[in-house]
This record gives sequence, C-alpha cells and structure tokens, in this order.
Amino acid sequence: MNTYRSAGILIATILAIIASSPAGTAETYDLVILNGRVMDPESGLDAVRNVGVKGGKIVEITETKIDGKETIDATGHVVAPGFIDLHIHGQDPYAIKLLLRDGVTSPLEIEFGAYPVEDYYKKREGKWQANFGTSVGHGWARMNAMDGVDPKGLGLYSGAMKVAARKGAKWSKKRSEPKQLKAIIANVEHGLRQGGLGIGMPVGYYTAVGSPEIAEIVALAKRYNSFIATHVRYLSQIPPSGYLGVEEFLAAAAVHDVRLIVHHVPSNCMRLTVHCLNLIDAARKRGLKVVGEFYPYTFGSTLIGAGYLGPGFQERTGMDYMDIADMKTGETMTKELLAKKRKENPGRLIIMRHIKERDMLAAFRRPGVFVGADSLPFIDEKSGLPSWDAPYGVAKGHPRGAGTHAKVLRLVRERHVVPLMAALEKLSYLQAKFLEDMVPNMKLRGRVKPGAVADITIFDPESVSDNAVWADGKYSLPSTGIPYVIVNGTIVVKDSEVLKDVLPGQPIRNALLN
Repeated sequence: MNTYRSAGILIATILAIIASSPAGTAETYDLVILNGRVMDPESGLDAVRNVGVKGGKIVEITETKIDGKETIDATGHVVAPGFIDLHIHGQDPYAIKLLLRDGVTSPLEIEFGAYPVEDYYKKREGKWQANFGTSVGHGWARMNAMDGVDPKGLGLYSGAMKVAARKGAKWSKKRSEPKQLKAIIANVEHGLRQGGLGIGMPVGYYTAVGSPEIAEIVALAKRYNSFIATHVRYLSQIPPSGYLGVEEFLAAAAVHDVRLIVHHVPSNCMRLTVHCLNLIDAARKRGLKVVGEFYPYTFGSTLIGAGYLGPGFQERTGMDYMDIADMKTGETMTKELLAKKRKENPGRLIIMRHIKERDMLAAFRRPGVFVGADSLPFIDEKSGLPSWDAPYGVAKGHPRGAGTHAKVLRLVRERHVVPLMAALEKLSYLQAKFLEDMVPNMKLRGRVKPGAVADITIFDPESVSDNAVWADGKYSLPSTGIPYVIVNGTIVVKDSEVLKDVLPGQPIRNALLN
C-alpha cells in the first residue's frame, strides 16, 4: 500500500514540474545572449531581450530568462545582425581578422570579384572564420581571355596584373575582338554556374572596354537572374564625369531589367555626388532595382595603374601629385615618380585624397545607400602580406579595411548623422535584402529574429570606435567596443579577441548552387 502511495506522489510531482514549464520541458540552447538591446532592422524591434541560439540559428527572442551551454551577458550592449559587406578586397586571414573585430560576419568580394570562381571557394571551404563569397570578376575573365593569364581565383593576391602587364595588358587597354568577347562571355557564364554572386564590372580600371561588351554581360546577368556590381568609368567631376558613368550602367540595367550596385558613389562622383544619388533615386522610383554604396572616409585607395590617374588627372579629380601616396613606402608622388610607378607596377596600391566630407555625408544620410568598406589587402614591408599571427598595426593599408563599420557607428554617436537603426540597415539589412532573391541564403541573414542564421554582432553604442588611421604606419589597428561577434551560431570574437582555429564560415553562393 505504501509503495502505491509513494509512486502516486512521485507521478504527481513529475506532472507538476511538466505543467510548470511552458513548453513541457525547459529548452537548453547552445548559446544565450542575455539582457542586450536587440535591434532588428527588418521588424523595427528595439528592446531589451534574451536571445536563444541553437543549431546555428536564432530560435527564440524573449523577455523570459533562458539558459544555454554558453552565455553572453550583453547588458548595455546592442545585439545587432552581423554586418554584411559586399565590397571586401582584403580576402586573406589577416584582413578577415581585422574585419571580424569590426563586426563583419560576411565580408564578400563583389566589386572586382574573382576568376575562376571555383578556385576562390575551394581555397576557403572549411578553413574560414567568416562567411565568404565572390562575384564573377569580369575584369579577371577579360584578363584570361585577352592576355592568357590565370588569376587562380585569388583576385588582388594573384599577381595576375603584373603578368598581364608584361604581355601588354590588353584586358585593360583594348576593346575585345569578336573571338575574345565570345571567350569572355563563356568565362563569366562558367563563373555564374560555379556559384558566383553576380558579376563584378569595375570598368573604371579598364575604360577601354566598349559599351556593346558591357551590354552583352548585362544581358547574361539577366539570363541567370543575377546582378551587376560596378565601379563606373570616369572618376571625374568634369565631362566625361562619374555622373556619365552612372548613367551608362543605369541605362544598361534598365534595358535588360537587371539589378545594379553602384559602388562608392562619392569616390567616383565627388562634387557631383548629390546629383548621382538623385539619379539613382529617380531610377529606383521608376522601378529599377538599383542601390548606391559609400564608405565613411574622405580619401580613397586604388591601383596606381588606374586609367583615371593618367595625364590630366588634376583637372578631372581636383587632386594634385601631393594628394597621392604609395601605400607601402609612404612616398608622395611627383610627376616623374607617378609615371615611373604606373609603368613598372600598375597593380601597386596607393592612397589618394579626393572626396569632400560634405559629399561623403550626403551619401551616408541618403536612405537606401549602404556601407561598403572597399577594403584592400594590408601590406607588410618584410613579407609582402601579413600572416594571421602578425600583431595589429604592423601592416599598412587604407584604414577602411580595419575601421569602416565602427567608424559608421562612432559617427552616429558623435554627430547623429542618421539614427542608429538606420545605420544598422546600412551595415547589414539592405545588403541582405538586395541579394536575397538571387541568393536565398541571404533571406536568413541581416536580421535578428527567430529562424534567422545566428550571425550576430554585439557592440557598446557608447564606446564603439575605429582606431585605424592614415598616420605613423599603423593603419591596421582594430576597432574597439565590439566584444562579441558570432558567425553561424559560433562565437568567433570573444572579449574583443579573435579566437584562433575557430572556423564556422560558410560559403555564400547564388541560387544555382544554394
């Protein structure tokens, strides 16, 4: 009798415990983020909440206390979507480490792209800390077809430009002949079939390309439900100006009904920036799916062999020789030195001062214009490129490769350029929204909501700051005030340190291979 009674008491106790749990049993998450200010640009949620992560996804956002195998106390911090950047040329582990410290979870190479695309992805599969992806580089495809050079999917790290220069650099100096154009189109098409995220067309670096070739490539993008990303021709504020370069691609995109990204609008349009932004807005109102991009600096970086730095650049750009410096040596250009370096090493990186603050801020404030760092590889004087283990600050490069996203947040705090939620849109959601129809994976990124991929950046809005500056050779200093960065549910930055050998990065590809 006592046995039955004891069993009944035990069963009643178990039932009472089950009844007290909302879901029957208490969920234990892989990771919980407690007491953070959750900000989701898609829904507009801006409130203190707890976030539960399991299996690489956000499972729950709640005011209720939750438990997990690992816990982050985000009190006083913003819990935001991991930053997505479509304009990252710095594609080595050292550059990615700096970008993670800057809150970037998906640093993608879209403007210049890569070729062959499969080589780019194979190099990173299972070995990368952040998500990775590339467009098909039209310029690289030209180089292969016209100069017989294989860029090996390495982009600006391949040395392909030097090899092509020795062969005459027909890719950047000549219009394609019919046979060459056929090969170029085949190369780009092959790259799309390998998962390339759109087609990168930085024709500002090969202005000899003909408009008919551009039209052929844009038509190809339409056939594959893809998009075009361009650095337009004519980095200039006099005719033919950057405004005309924007018009050229808007026309091609409108005729073929193709989505378009116009990279770094202030860099190309300079004092015509507002006019270019108005042109993009007018196109959007007429139904064209086009977006502009900016970075929060008044000086840019480029290849010394760029066409717009040829004779007459002073009138076109408003710069003089003293406004151009060799990134590696710090030398300021003279007429003779610029000519010498352009001839001997057209792929050399330089810094140039050519953007007015009013134009940068005009793009920053414009709705629908998102952030793109245009980050370049950092240079170490001894080895050529820094290793993952190189200490911060030893490598030279444009500060935007280390501090773009934190600088955006700092300017929001100090100068109230846009509201914080609008800044987060520009850092993540707008990029995901632009890509998602062609890249289904992006429907689950750029948001903080149940079901989304757990790419999350946690920052202190009162202290987040960029530290990389163009001074004293210490250009690769990391951002601060971003203590945690989570990629696909795995902590990669913990207490402001990038964890070594933690490699949760996943490939981001187009719809053909998603």
